Amino acid sequence: MTTDILQCARKLASVVSGDQPTFDDARRIAEPEYQALLTAIRSSSPRFAFDRDGRPGAIDAVREALPAMEREVFEAVLEDHACEVAAIEEALYQFALAVRLRT
Repeated sequence: MTTDILQCARKLASVVSGDQPTFDDARRIAEPEYQALLTAIRSSSPRFAFDRDGRPGAIDAVREALPAMEREVFEAVLEDHACEVAAIEEALYQFALAVRLRT
């Protein structure tokens, strides 16, 4: 892990007290630090190179290219993926809280 990532992670950890019961609660308190950590991770490897800014345009282009019936399936897949990402974030946050309580 790079120094930038560790610095961003430490900064995020210093802002999040652990009193927030959910990841969304913690993110609201530490949004700039969370975004800085995501940016550092995104820059660290092509494996993590997502394009949040360009994604809406790409999604709209795919949506418009699909017939109406397939659009519903596409929307369902997008929603399912968003739910999975939210669940992963929540799981990692709860894991971090559990590790913190263990020490």
